[in-house]
Formats: sequence, structure tokens, C-alpha cells
Amino acid sequence: RVVSSAAKEVMMVDPIEAKRLAVEQMKQLEAKAKFKRQRSIEAINGGWAMLGITGCLIIEGYSGKPILSQVAGYLHFLADFFDKYFPSQQL
Repeated sequence: RVVSSAAKEVMMVDPIEAKRLAVEQMKQLEAKAKFKRQRSIEAINGGWAMLGITGCLIIEGYSGKPILSQVAGYLHFLADFFDKYFPSQQL
């Protein structure tokens, strides 16, 4: 049993209840730390995404080709490369 005043001072605590409260507080702290880490990771990923889009737009402006046609060209190049060096075998 926890007896507390308005200032949240604990006067008397049952050891079992204290352990339960400590576990709850630890879970809350871990959840806050996990949320903070996820926000940090998301901010980093967002920064890289913006950098990538900026690079694509610069290349599009320089070459005059839209981004999707450039990607299609890269995929076509990869398909030709794999077809040349790893030809499909007919059974």
C-alpha cells in the first residue's frame, strides 16, 4: 500500500507493491527511450530520402530525362548485363 501526500512523497510502502511500481516505471522509461530512438532513426531516414530526391532532381535537370525513364534505363542495363553473363539455360 502506498500512502502519499500532495507532493507525491511516499511515506510507507509495501515491498511487493514497491517492486510492482518499480517494474511499471521501468517499462515507462524503456518505452520513452524506444520512442526517442525510433524518432531519431526516422529523422535520419527522412534526411537521406530528401538527399536522394534532391540528387534525382539535379540529374533530371542536367540530363533532361524524367526520373522514371532513367530508372527504366538502369533496369534495362541490369537485365542486359545478367542476360549476357548469366544466360538462361534451355532444358
